[in-house]
Formats: sequence, C-alpha cells, structure tokens
Amino acid sequence: MATATVKTAAQRVDSELIAPVCGALRRYLERQVELLNEEVRNYPTPIAHCDDQLTGLLEQRARALAQLQRLGSLGDQDLARVDGIALAGELIELLRRQR
Repeated sequence: MATATVKTAAQRVDSELIAPVCGALRRYLERQVELLNEEVRNYPTPIAHCDDQLTGLLEQRARALAQLQRLGSLGDQDLARVDGIALAGELIELLRRQR
C-alpha cells in the first residue's frame, strides 16, 4: 500500500531553492569535465612517467566526475532531503575553494 508523502512548507521551499542550485552545479561540473578532457587530450607528448601536472589534471577530472555522478545519483529523489542539501553545500564549498 502506497503512502502519500506530505511536504511541509519548509521542505517545499528547500526543494525550490536547492533544485536550481543543483542544476547550476551540474552544468558547471559538466563544463569542467569538458575543459579537463580537452586539456588532457591536448597534453604535450611525450609524457614523462613522473609528470605531476598530468596526474593533477587526471585527479581533478576524477573528482569532478565523482561529484557529477553523486549529483546525478539524487536523480528524481527529493532534493530537499538531507542528501541534496548536504551535497549542494559541499559542491558550493568546492567551487569557492577553486576560485
């Protein structure tokens, strides 16, 4: 038997505020992945085995992909849930540190 979920006014407001933030973060992360892919693709060869710069690019790309996947895993779930709010906060902090 399905139970109806009734959202409180605060949950509705949270959802309305968090959804656009998550959308903007998704677009930002997708763009970052594109830029990092382009940079890796155009990385000068030959590549030394101990090349820290390339390793750093690959790590940045992996982090961006992981955050994008995490954001995508929320999918159709209610973004006002603690997961959505916490993730949005983490991603905003990540963006702030990168500037």
